[in-house]
Amino acid sequence: MSPEIIQTRADLTKIISKHLKLEEGRRILKGNCPFHADSTDSFMVSPAKNIFKCFGCGKEGGPIEFVMAIESKSYDEAVTSLVLEFGV
Repeated sequence: MSPEIIQTRADLTKIISKHLKLEEGRRILKGNCPFHADSTDSFMVSPAKNIFKCFGCGKEGGPIEFVMAIESKSYDEAVTSLVLEFGV
């Protein structure tokens, strides 16, 4: 399975919501970053683009990068996990 297909078809909002609470904004979702001590909602998710970015620590990416970071998985392990979860 192509990583580009996984990045676009795996629902990042659903993945992130398993790990933290997101609040609705205008076109983005926001919450406290799970990668550093954050109390300012610096973690942003764009459902339309299927990407995330933390404006506090700078971590960013799509579904593969989030799974790698939050679950301490290698690139291949994250891809496999997403393929199994989303069937893409």
